[in-house]
Amino acid sequence: MTPEVKERLLKIYSPRAKKIRRKIVNLYRPILHDKSTSKFNQDLMAYIMFGLFFISLILELNDVNNSFLPFIVGWVIIPVTWIYFKFYPSTWDEMYEYEKKAFRDIWRLPPSWTPINDKFGSEGRVSGKKHSTK
Repeated sequence: MTPEVKERLLKIYSPRAKKIRRKIVNLYRPILHDKSTSKFNQDLMAYIMFGLFFISLILELNDVNNSFLPFIVGWVIIPVTWIYFKFYPSTWDEMYEYEKKAFRDIWRLPPSWTPINDKFGSEGRVSGKKHSTK
């Protein structure tokens, strides 16, 4: 793990900013936060996009000018939020426990790892093994 990633994980935002960021993150999380295996437990953004599509369809059927705008706005929001979270990803303080577990799994870190008491540094040491850098 690079020092930049660890630095981003430890960044602290104001409580108001945390609430706004959590709402944006939740657009891309299943509605029940992985507590259900139902096929309807989809990301909120999927439901928003279907809703915007149907609104655009209804406006088009009623011959309203610029009926495409609701759907286009949804398609603009998606890349804007992706780009935002590319540069300002979720911090350790903001993550739920299942998100922290997924982060550890992605980076192949031990289950008790936290960026606050990072015992392994950025050398790539995981479970007592040092990986070659050659």
